[in-house]
Amino acid sequence: FFYLAEKIIHRYFHQLISGCGNPQCSNIYCRSSSSFKYDKTILEDRNQVAAEVIRLSSEYAPLCDDINLIKENEQKIEINNLTENNLKELISQCEKTNDWNILEKSMEIIFSNRFNLLTSFLKVDFSENISNKSESSPTASATPKSFFIHDPRITLDNDEITLDFDAMKNTMKLLRFYEDQISSTIHKSLDLLLNQLQYELKSKRNELETDANFFNLFLIIFELPYLSDPLFLFDIARLFYSILTNLSIEAQAKFVRILSKYATNLDAYVLHVQQYITMHTLRWCDHVGIETNSEELLSSEPGNIYLQYEILFKLHNHPIN
Repeated sequence: FFYLAEKIIHRYFHQLISGCGNPQCSNIYCRSSSSFKYDKTILEDRNQVAAEVIRLSSEYAPLCDDINLIKENEQKIEINNLTENNLKELISQCEKTNDWNILEKSMEIIFSNRFNLLTSFLKVDFSENISNKSESSPTASATPKSFFIHDPRITLDNDEITLDFDAMKNTMKLLRFYEDQISSTIHKSLDLLLNQLQYELKSKRNELETDANFFNLFLIIFELPYLSDPLFLFDIARLFYSILTNLSIEAQAKFVRILSKYATNLDAYVLHVQQYITMHTLRWCDHVGIETNSEELLSSEPGNIYLQYEILFKLHNHPIN
């Protein structure tokens, strides 16, 4: 948490002092914007800047992406979002050069950036629609209005999504062959992405939930095998499920309806959740040390889960004939 807060404060500070570098920026809290709300002479006093940074971070003011940093990254990598074809091309290039840094860097750029991940594996008609919107709105992440993609075909009341589920699943299967090369990169990237998303949900939940691509993020991450990995269970998986349970009831209901349409994948999803519950139950039991039959303790939610797993464990080892 403190690492994330430090990163966000640094970004606000850079945004006020130097700006994002985009001359068309419309974020009034960014020095690059022609609508910059501050007297630029005030910014010469770093104490005043620091005070304003703290205020902006507490009010969740919009943050820009540094366009200079984006350009630098784009020169180093070849893809900013995933499709089955561009991943195959990228892997082929890595194999020819025996250099996997390009794949690692690409995964970092995609899985640490909400827009890049959400615009991966799009159905063709939605992909064209979003491409047109992106071209007409170069500051897609500068303000709350332009940060989100809306499409009248996608609402919380229906089960429509922009994700090409089959293409996404095929690509995730391909990625599994390269876990050794990308596992730690995916972990670091998801940590950044999910912490940022959790932060944004505090002030922009409605905009996020009505983003046409929003549910793609959960489906893509759910398809990753890493959620059941012990290295991911206590931070990445915890963040992921915490974010899901803090969505509106309408958004949670839509997510469940979407999952129900892919029945053949439910076993893998249930396994993720079972692993998470099991590990956290055991961790909780180890922390509190269950040596009592106190009704209050055992009727609590963690105690209840513990007892259920204890019963299941005994039945597994001593089945009833």
